[in-house]
Amino acid sequence: MKKILWGIVPVCVLLIGCHRTSKYENLRDQPLPVEIEIVGECARQVTNTYVGEITAKTEIPLSFPFGGQLSSLQVKSGQKVHEGQVIATVDNTQAKAMLESAEALLSQAEDGYERLKPVHEKGGVSDVKWVEMETNLQKARSMAISARKRYEDCTLRAPQTGVVNLNQIEVGQQLMIGQQIGALLDMSGKKATFTVPESEIGHILHGDKLTVTLPALGQTFKAKIDEKSLISTRLAHTYRVTAELENSAAAKDLLPGMVCRAVVTNHLAIGYVISAGCVQTQQTGHSVWVLRNGRAERAMIKIADFVENGVLVSEGITAGDTVISKGYQKMFHGARVVF
Repeated sequence: MKKILWGIVPVCVLLIGCHRTSKYENLRDQPLPVEIEIVGECARQVTNTYVGEITAKTEIPLSFPFGGQLSSLQVKSGQKVHEGQVIATVDNTQAKAMLESAEALLSQAEDGYERLKPVHEKGGVSDVKWVEMETNLQKARSMAISARKRYEDCTLRAPQTGVVNLNQIEVGQQLMIGQQIGALLDMSGKKATFTVPESEIGHILHGDKLTVTLPALGQTFKAKIDEKSLISTRLAHTYRVTAELENSAAAKDLLPGMVCRAVVTNHLAIGYVISAGCVQTQQTGHSVWVLRNGRAERAMIKIADFVENGVLVSEGITAGDTVISKGYQKMFHGARVVF
């Protein structure tokens, strides 16, 4: 009896295993509903969008070279000034005393020079003494020039015509050497400044055309790449790019600091365009599911760039391939599909 039972058990196990395997194969072979795309080769203009801000045509920092106590402010923020107009002054008491002392020494040196000159011409003074007199005179002149420059630097004047933008400063405040009190903006032209990743900076060239949109104003302007930096930022590894806006009557309403969106169409890319939704990210890179011989296969791809209608693929697929665009969440190698 025991021998009979031991003979029946393996048969039952075998039958159960066969039943489960058959059921699994039936489920595996059931077609999965998907949507597909047919890959076609094409060339696309690559368009990149960057966020930046509006800046003035030029921005000149305003500061006192030697610092000092701020004694007066002659202008207000937003005020237009002309070249040479006084913007602010610092206390010049010490600088004035130094100038008067230097001018007195210069006057003394010039008087001694004029008195000794005829004596030297008659041979009454040695050449060594005369050279010493000339040296002292030159030193006095240099000291007077330096003292006058120091005195004049106590008055800050506009280096050119523009609009003043002052920082938060008050009369009586002690300014450090070179401390910036504001900036002089040239508002005759406007620029858009934005940063570009190092992977894209090579496609941006001087003179490239672009459009600049101001979301706050709902306005769009044409612009041209005017400048790009050669050194990237240490942390973000981005490069600063400046584009000059074309002269427009509406451009006068733009103010420095306004947020803008720069759209650059700068180079032609050739490859295979597919929807971004087809692409999955793997540990080893990007991939898509393709149909080959009626079955699903995973294909590793290389993305060349992002374009208007999706991504541009340079490797991994070819023209005529069928790519699964939707329904790949439960996909596996060798799966049958229906579309």
